[in-house]
Amino acid sequence: MENTTLVIPTDRCSLRPATSYDYDALLVGIGAPEFPHELPLAGLLRQGRLKSWLESVLAMSASGRAYIFSIDLQTGERCIGQISLVQKDQSESWNLAFWLHPSYWGAGLAFETAAAVIRYAFTVLAIKDVWAGAAVWNQRSLNTLIKLGLQPIAENDATHTPDTVCAFSISRAHWLQTYS
Repeated sequence: MENTTLVIPTDRCSLRPATSYDYDALLVGIGAPEFPHELPLAGLLRQGRLKSWLESVLAMSASGRAYIFSIDLQTGERCIGQISLVQKDQSESWNLAFWLHPSYWGAGLAFETAAAVIRYAFTVLAIKDVWAGAAVWNQRSLNTLIKLGLQPIAENDATHTPDTVCAFSISRAHWLQTYS
C-alpha cells in the first residue's frame, strides 16, 4: 500500500498526515500534567525517546507500513492529538492507536476521528482487521473502542494488574456488514 497525502475530514476535525513539525504539539500533549504517566508515549517522553518514536513512525508511514494522522480542529487548532494505523508484521491486520491533549478529552473527538480512520482503513485501504488495546484502568479508551464496534479478544488470565491491556479487534467483513 502506497502512503497518501489525503486529508480525512470529520464533522469537527481534519486528519492530515503527521509531520516532524507536529513534535512540539506531541510534546505539549504528552507532557501535560493530566496525561497518564502509565501510557507508553509518556514513558517514551520520560526516557527521552519521544522524538525518535515520531521519526520512526513517520518513516514507517513513508514506506506504507503505517498511517499517522495529526488531528486539526476545523476551528483552527492544530495537532490536538494523533491517530495511527500501523501494520502488524506483514499481515493484513493493522493496529489502531490514538492520543489527545487532555484539554480535549470527553468531547467525543477520539471516537469521531477513530471512526473516520477505521472507515478509511476498510473502504479505501481494504485491510482485513483493525486491532487496538487499552489498559484496564483506562475506561474512556475502553469505552471508545467498544463504541467503535471493536470486540474484546478473550483473555488468558482473569487477574488484572495495572499493566494489563485489553485487546480488541474488528474485521473488515464485520464492519462492512454492520456499518455500511
